[in-house]
Amino acid sequence: MKKTSSLYRAIAKSMLGRYAVYAVNLLSMMVMARVFTPETFGTVAAIMVFYVFFQLMAEVGLGPAIINLGHLAREDRDGLFGLTLTIGLLLAFLFTALAPLFLSFYQLPRVDEVVPYIAVSLLFFAASIVPHALLLREQAFYRIANGGLAGELLGTIATISLAQLIDPLHALAAKGAFSAGTLFFVIWYFSANTEFGRPLPGRKFSAIKPLLGFSGYQFGFNFINYFSRNLDNILVGKYMGATALGNYDKAYQLMKYPLMLLTFAMTPAIQPVIRQHAGDPRKVEEIHRDFTFKLSLLGAAAGLAMYVLAKWIILFALGDQWLDVVPIIRILAIAIPVQVVLSTSGSFFQAMNRADLLFLSGSLSAVVMVSAISVGIIARDMEILCWGLVAAFHINFVQAYYYLYRKVFFAPLHQHLVRMTPAAGVVLGMVAYSLLPSLL
Repeated sequence: MKKTSSLYRAIAKSMLGRYAVYAVNLLSMMVMARVFTPETFGTVAAIMVFYVFFQLMAEVGLGPAIINLGHLAREDRDGLFGLTLTIGLLLAFLFTALAPLFLSFYQLPRVDEVVPYIAVSLLFFAASIVPHALLLREQAFYRIANGGLAGELLGTIATISLAQLIDPLHALAAKGAFSAGTLFFVIWYFSANTEFGRPLPGRKFSAIKPLLGFSGYQFGFNFINYFSRNLDNILVGKYMGATALGNYDKAYQLMKYPLMLLTFAMTPAIQPVIRQHAGDPRKVEEIHRDFTFKLSLLGAAAGLAMYVLAKWIILFALGDQWLDVVPIIRILAIAIPVQVVLSTSGSFFQAMNRADLLFLSGSLSAVVMVSAISVGIIARDMEILCWGLVAAFHINFVQAYYYLYRKVFFAPLHQHLVRMTPAAGVVLGMVAYSLLPSLL
């Protein structure tokens, strides 16, 4: 019980810090949804998809690898920091140079104008990788939250102010650069109080060699996961247009808020705590089983609330110009319970040093997700696309936990699935209510 309580204490600290950031993020979205049009949001979202890919290239799985380290010499620490800065600078230049290709791919007017702002965000993201990992390793969640809060506040204030002075598209695109820059400077400052100290630019790039085994599989998983989670945005933007992408992106963003509140706020705490018990799979499985059962009940409640209150949520959060989002978010809400639980699985693979199995599971997930997305895009139907995603998330839930239980915990999978029964009942109820009118 002591080990379980240590996880919950760490999670509580992580959640309290993150919730302040999420609250400001939600308020920011509510304000900006009334200032900028779906088309403007869609144009920026089209480039943000590629920004996420370049983030993966910059991070190369280093963050989780650093968290698992027991020792890191100052020269190695600075070498890793110098390496990430160099990679970030090179990728920022490459990203800027690709602007004509992005314009040619999407055929969306002015999409290339967003690129320089996102390139600046990419540089600051790369610079944040090492200090952020050092703070996570120390479970310094409040300090990380302070950086996120400062970044979100400054980014939102700057964006709203710029919208009164310059082109709205440029103002919205600049938000990420302000946020990423502020976040970097805050967490870099706070990293001085970590065990390994504040990193400075170094030249020992070879410090990455001992981390390549773990970080290589982590990067492979992130790379594959990127395509399975972002291909929908890429193809919606290309084949359905900026307005459709703006609506879809906002629906997906709102659907992710329960995940942010229930999962994303918790997962930073899981790896640093569980890695201390990596030699005892049975104990970790007991902690996991108790944790995910409680999480599944919260996810079921959140999914049902978003399904029932979809219209009111849209009107409150975005305004009446976004009412086309309502049927999309109702379908996506059905996937919230399973995603809330599934999103924590990666941290357990990482904490148990099984990034190889995480990579394998991620590869299978990508095949399922890409297949579901392809069906929706071929049909040119947003609702079919969303139903495909709901099905894909549930299939991937089963295969991911098969590997976690059989290959990591060495325990039968049914122990986990039985605990998910209450949440499964809620999901089946939402599916039945959605499909019943069309079957009658």
